[in-house]
Amino acid sequence: MEKQTIQPFLSVANYHLIEQQMNKLLNAYNTTKDRNVLLAVKGLVETEIEKNIQPSDVQLTVIEQLYKMKDRTQAELYLESLKPFVIPFKKVTTSNLKSLFKKEKKLKLPNIESIDFRHICYFTWHDASTHRKYIVVEQQGKLKAIKGQVEANTIKGICAICHHHSDVSLFTTTKKGKAIDTFKKHSNYICSDSESCNRNIADYTRVNDFFERVTE
Repeated sequence: MEKQTIQPFLSVANYHLIEQQMNKLLNAYNTTKDRNVLLAVKGLVETEIEKNIQPSDVQLTVIEQLYKMKDRTQAELYLESLKPFVIPFKKVTTSNLKSLFKKEKKLKLPNIESIDFRHICYFTWHDASTHRKYIVVEQQGKLKAIKGQVEANTIKGICAICHHHSDVSLFTTTKKGKAIDTFKKHSNYICSDSESCNRNIADYTRVNDFFERVTE
């Protein structure tokens, strides 16, 4: 079967997983010539990818090219060739955002045209004038949203979304409580650089877990 006939089957998180595992493989080739070590790393990479993606035999013909990567230039070309097989994040429009955040009287919208939806596991933007951060996730084909206050200062820590160590800022959401005039707050440290955060996500359940935690 020709590669062009294979339908998109990789989530954005799957794509990031492949990129991360590819980097492990390249690092091994750059640091050792020991054949046994290289075979061991390759085996671990194969196991991690096939466990998380579980490709069909046809899809495997696309993925298995990864295991042949030995230099950065070759690897970058391979990653580019994977993009047609990525299922992008659900397209976001200005109308979507206005509907999701309809209670915001002065909603400052981001430049949507600059976003490559094949690279994001969640959509977000920051309004520096109000210190508000807006986050949109996709669950079962539907867009859901949260907003919160984000502190300007950053510290080194673990991001509550991607679980990587990076520069993080405190993000606080506020939700009405069950009793009248009561509110429930959730504060989490998340990456100050959301683009980097998205690249770190190789398991979409982390995004869902974060969203469910701050909206419970």
